Amino acid sequence: MPFLRILAAALEIDLARAGLEARVPDALALPELSAAPLGRLLEEAGESDFLVLGGYTSTGQTLRMEIEVLRVEDSERVASAATSRRIDLRLDEAVGAVVERLLPQLEPHIAEVVRRRRQAAEAQPPVVLGEQAVPAEAPVDIGAPGVLGEPPLPEEARADTTPVASVVTAQPEPSPAVEPGTGPGAKPERQRDRRLEVGAGGAAFFPMAEMDQLFRLGYAAEAYLDYLVSAAAVSLAFGLYAGYTGLLPMKEGTASYFQALLPVGLDLRLGTPERSRLGVYVRLQAGAALNVSPQDKVVERLTRVLPQVKAGAGLQVAFSPRLGMSLEFLYELLLYLYMKDGRPAAEPIMGFNVPAIFFYTRW
Repeated sequence: MPFLRILAAALEIDLARAGLEARVPDALALPELSAAPLGRLLEEAGESDFLVLGGYTSTGQTLRMEIEVLRVEDSERVASAATSRRIDLRLDEAVGAVVERLLPQLEPHIAEVVRRRRQAAEAQPPVVLGEQAVPAEAPVDIGAPGVLGEPPLPEEARADTTPVASVVTAQPEPSPAVEPGTGPGAKPERQRDRRLEVGAGGAAFFPMAEMDQLFRLGYAAEAYLDYLVSAAAVSLAFGLYAGYTGLLPMKEGTASYFQALLPVGLDLRLGTPERSRLGVYVRLQAGAALNVSPQDKVVERLTRVLPQVKAGAGLQVAFSPRLGMSLEFLYELLLYLYMKDGRPAAEPIMGFNVPAIFFYTRW
């Protein structure tokens, strides 16, 4: 069962992101429960609402995962979904894809649970405290410890099947989308997608060989604000960036006129889906840097503004759905515009931001 714990943990996280309270059994209990009969699993579920059973089959470099959801009170299957993907570092995304297909099937059943609990709470007599009557709250069902089970797989596949961790889901989290008296058709609010990302960090600037006679080193600090757009296979982020760049001249002279720059521009990033704990992406930034260094002795300069472009790739690690860190390797190009022999000319300032480290938050 090499993927048992990985898929079980991913299943718990994805159900929680969907706004469902979920529990997974202890890792040491997973192998035993995975071989238990359905009757025992339902008993383990206790008074919880749903029992989620998952299983997978692996053939070579491909894994197929199937998940079904049973209503605990009558053992009826209310939802099922399956997916296949290549076995790699982003294997946990297979669970996310299955959960996305399960949620539309589960919504009417979750809404029915919410409706029944509200009716039960309204039917209870109020609790009197002194002279003030306080309505009694409905008992909160937090679910029994999670259990394991085997999904309905074809008979020919069962010989190569290793059951994966399942989860007992409890009541949906309180949501303003479900108000008293909304009826059986009411849908619980799913966890809101996080669409904005704010990050801040810094990097060292290493000039290219032809520039190392002018600049021995540089440093950069940057902050960005991006809007996120996610799809099943990729995520796109676009927004603005701003920062500060300092270049350390090798000696006094031309280089000393570029010691302090204030860059600002547009930020574009394309990478793996947001739900990935470990993701990769490519990044492009384009804008301009305002030269705020002393310019008293500069002649024939066209403007203090230097066009700027950065491009490269990065690795992103998510600590949680809201917080994470990224490590980038970027190529940077700045153009100094001036007059030469009465004609406009451009002098490139090139180098690498290696490494660029950012911390970000999403909401």
